[in-house]
Formats: sequence, C-alpha cells, structure tokens
Amino acid sequence: MNRSALLESSTSQPQRAGARRVSLRTRRRLALLLTFTLVVGAVATLIEVIPNNANRLNTPISTTPAQVVPQEKPVPPDPAAERIGRRFIETAVERTDLDWAYDHVHPYLKGRMTRAAWDTGSIPVIPYPATNAATTAFMVDYSYRTEVLYEVELNARPGSGIRPMVFFLGLRRAGGRPRGRWLVCYWQPHWRPPVPYTG
Repeated sequence: MNRSALLESSTSQPQRAGARRVSLRTRRRLALLLTFTLVVGAVATLIEVIPNNANRLNTPISTTPAQVVPQEKPVPPDPAAERIGRRFIETAVERTDLDWAYDHVHPYLKGRMTRAAWDTGSIPVIPYPATNAATTAFMVDYSYRTEVLYEVELNARPGSGIRPMVFFLGLRRAGGRPRGRWLVCYWQPHWRPPVPYTG
C-alpha cells in the first residue's frame, strides 16, 4: 500500500466520525426546533379559535341623564309607629292576639299567608316570651316619612331559660304613602354567634 493511500484512509475516518457527531447534534436541534414550532402553532391556533370578548365590555356611553334615587330626609319618629310596634310584640311575638297582628303586618313579612294560616300560629315571626313589651325602650336606628327601624331589648319570663335579646323591628307605611298606616315589615334578632376563644 502506498503512502498517499494510507494518508487518505487515516484522514477520512475522523471526518466521518465528526460528520456523524454533527449529524446527531443537528437532529437534536431539529427535534427541539420542531417541538417549539408545534407549541407556538398550537398556542396561535387557540388564540384564533377562542373568541375575544374584550370588545363586549366596551359599551357605548349613554347620553341620557342617569336616574338618581331621591334620598329620603330623616324625620323624627312617629309615635304611632312605636305604638304599632309595641302592640305587635304583645300580640304576634308573644302569640296572644294573632288576628290583630295579621291586620298590622306588611306583606313583606307575612307574604301570601291567609288569615286562617296565620291564626294557626305557625307564622314567620320569631316568638319570644317577653315580660317588658309594654315598657321597653325603642331605640331608633333610622326614621323616614315612610319607614322606620327600631332596636328593642326584651327580657324573657323567669324560668324560661332564654336570655335577654335585642331585636330589630321595622315598620313601613302601607303602599309607601306618606300618610299610609304603619305596618310591621321586619322582625329579627340582633344576634351574632360567639367567637370561640383560642388563647
């Protein structure tokens, strides 16, 4: 074998091994590039397919004037409202004269209950065996011409096992008219659950 042929064979083998190495690197790079291209294509497709709702929030500005609810002015509480509220406690809350109570309760509280259903005593009024309904103070939370809200503290009969409680008592004028008669529309205890002590 001549010397030039031997040189040619020795120099061509490293070139082929290097060519293989470059080929593997190129394949890996191509695979990564292809994967990246597929991910970008999938994201672009999703962006095109999912509808864009941004323009739905751009509502045109109206040129008509806004409807402003008129603010009611506070007024001194009507003594008639307190009388009706006190009588409500003595009748509906203590379950003594349900007929009177039915006529003085707003539909907000009694709903569509008939008088016969009301007279059974199964009514949407939380009962309480109060001993001080005739004398308890009515603390005014707010008072308007057609609506008033009181806080009333009641004491239970001794031996009943019920603690004293504060109730919210709300009244509205019938039909929302400034001269309408007062009707009880709200009766709920002012109660918060006790916070457990963790210390």
